[in-house]
Amino acid sequence: MDLLETVVSALSVLATFLGALLLILLLLSAVIVAVVIMLLAYSFKTGNVLFPNLLIIGIMFFEGPIKAIIRLFGVDDAAIDRISIDMQNRAMWATFSKIPFDKRAIFMPQCLRSVECPARLSPEGIKCKSCGQCEVNNAKKAAEKLGYMFFIVPGSSFIVRMIHKYHPAAIIGVGCLCEVKEGLNLMHKNKIPAIGVVLDRSGCVSTVLDWEKFFEVMQSYNYKEALERTGEMAVKDHGLHKV
Repeated sequence: MDLLETVVSALSVLATFLGALLLILLLLSAVIVAVVIMLLAYSFKTGNVLFPNLLIIGIMFFEGPIKAIIRLFGVDDAAIDRISIDMQNRAMWATFSKIPFDKRAIFMPQCLRSVECPARLSPEGIKCKSCGQCEVNNAKKAAEKLGYMFFIVPGSSFIVRMIHKYHPAAIIGVGCLCEVKEGLNLMHKNKIPAIGVVLDRSGCVSTVLDWEKFFEVMQSYNYKEALERTGEMAVKDHGLHKV
């Protein structure tokens, strides 16, 4: 009987401790969510981003409740995703820019190809034939001239495969909003500095990319300064020349 009472007493103490720990974690989570929302509100209002690394981690771990609360103020999920991408680009640029071009890889979505594209799928993605029917050809030539590894891929599985095969030290990823966001999160978890460029118009075919912005990211070490000046990824009229 004494043993049973001891066990019951121990379990009661454990339950009290776990309950208190759970309450503390819930309160801490609520505080973090509140802080992230205040920082996001500041970012929306001023165009400046404070504590980007804290915001990245906060959005990654508390994305659901943060988006649910912000929807009450009429802000859609896409706005949160865009500012999350912008913050990750800002946070990663200092590390990314130190990596030589020939240690970087570019992943381009196949939806940017011309509908008349003669290229076919290979184990390493779409192999561009330089037919000149779309801007991907110019991007590939310019990237490879700088030393980049350049891939045109139909999906994320190809990206993972090429990363495992070639081990790039840094990545530029182009895609729709959700693809870029998921890709940056994946690279963040794998400690690979990555910069995301979002398509201006998404879809399965005939998508649209701001090529000037893409070339700015690919060629220039002043992209971080441009981000700070504009408060967004759109960079215009920097005298870029496509190869």
